[in-house]
Amino acid sequence: MNPYTLTLLRHGDIEHDGRLIGLTDLPLTELGQRQLDASWSRISSLAPVTAIATSPLQRCREFAVKHALSGSLALKVEPRFAEMDFGDWDGQPLSELEHCHPGWGAELADGRLSPPGGESFEQFRTRVLAGLADWMSEARGSHRLLVTHGGVITVLMAELLGTDFSVAKLMTVQRGGFAQLSMLEGHPAYLLRLESSCAD
Repeated sequence: MNPYTLTLLRHGDIEHDGRLIGLTDLPLTELGQRQLDASWSRISSLAPVTAIATSPLQRCREFAVKHALSGSLALKVEPRFAEMDFGDWDGQPLSELEHCHPGWGAELADGRLSPPGGESFEQFRTRVLAGLADWMSEARGSHRLLVTHGGVITVLMAELLGTDFSVAKLMTVQRGGFAQLSMLEGHPAYLLRLESSCAD
């Protein structure tokens, strides 16, 4: 199998108001749209995109559909690339979650805590990795772009770079930014670049 580039593009700014946002389907703000447009220009200047996959949530999907149509690119809208299902916690203020469950983020990632009514971290990780495996088996071309969420990107970075989730979380992809990996089946991925959007 030939090597290819995998770009993980995080959706842009949303009106989250300090709340935990998982499957809540919020649109991008105007800033969020500018962030993605700026990153698309940068990504396209590095190498033409040959295939696109996206989360079905509108903060990812609308951008992906627009560029797939304008570039006549193969597009996969994949529910397994949606953000984690936080269940009853979705939409709750982060400050309130931290007050009720100090250290909840770390406990979630290492399996000691699961959001009520949502999915466990292991369920989330399993579905994301299965989604990637299926897409990679059918996607074609040397530059594949996934438009998705921060949690999904961190799971993929940890898996593809062979590191712990806690380490991958330190390589934060800002909203509207992207990580780019060099991929070759049977070999570890290499991190090529980690960039923030250059939009205001």
